[in-house]
Amino acid sequence: MKVSTDKRIRLVSTAMMLTELPELELRKPHAHHFLYEDTMRHLAGRKQPELLNSLLKDGTAYYFLFTYAVNLSWPDLEPLSFPDYLYRYEPALCASKLHLELRELLASADLESLWEGQKTGWEKLERDASTALEDNRIEELLRDFFGDHGRNLFFFPNPLFPELASLGAASDNCLYCIARYPGRSSQKWPHEPGVTLPGEEFGSFGDQPVWSRIVAFHEFCHPLIDPLITAKPELVEALRTSPFSRGVLSAFMDRYPSWEDMLAEFLIYAMTYAYLFHEFDRETAEIFHRTMEERSGFSGVRPMGEPLLRYLEERKNGEYVNLFDYLPVMFNL
Repeated sequence: MKVSTDKRIRLVSTAMMLTELPELELRKPHAHHFLYEDTMRHLAGRKQPELLNSLLKDGTAYYFLFTYAVNLSWPDLEPLSFPDYLYRYEPALCASKLHLELRELLASADLESLWEGQKTGWEKLERDASTALEDNRIEELLRDFFGDHGRNLFFFPNPLFPELASLGAASDNCLYCIARYPGRSSQKWPHEPGVTLPGEEFGSFGDQPVWSRIVAFHEFCHPLIDPLITAKPELVEALRTSPFSRGVLSAFMDRYPSWEDMLAEFLIYAMTYAYLFHEFDRETAEIFHRTMEERSGFSGVRPMGEPLLRYLEERKNGEYVNLFDYLPVMFNL
């Protein structure tokens, strides 16, 4: 895994700061990282990027916009080959000329000069995140669950927009975790940094190694699990009518756009439990389970996660290629 403050991601984050979105985020008061504040001063007086603002008003999800960005060339910002799922979910985005609007902003706002002046700050971010992720087992566990996915992993520490959320993005050969900048530890659970309130000091990735790795693992999983769900429609349909799905998972249907989205999210929770068990210990995995139970009302992290510990052991003997080969066993299909 490489820590990288990719300029395409910086560019989209910066463009989002000119839309109506920051005003919505400020309904939850929070402090801004100094790189955010410096960027806003640089952008003072600039008009909104009209196409980007329109796409956001139409409901285009942040992670689709970042996926669009990492599939542009640099520095020319020409579209390359978008992932199949981006064409499937966001055909209007793929066909848009957003790259031209981003190119115009890059040049007219002289963002390269801004970033050169901020070089020390961005390099400090990279060192901080690298410390938090040193000697991690994320790539190893991703291969165990998804097989040989053939992607390079990039962790982007993001002090710009969105400030309160982390997300994933993907190209044909790379996966990206775009991680919000952490505040101090909250009371939610011992390893989750809260939102930094006005007047408070920020934490750091180095202060939050468990959280930083959870965020990375979780966001790398998202673009890997979608193709497996798409490729296994008969299995997904069988899972839909399984006792566990009709019992436990059905209670959460109204929180997700589709049943497939819900299934993906809860499988990732279970994989995160198994990942934490192997990266740290059972106690850390159990803290994650209790947190999800208390925060989301989902008590299935351990019941879904423990069978995955058996899967990881059995996979060593060559019984399974990836997680989806094991799901019929896990759910007694």
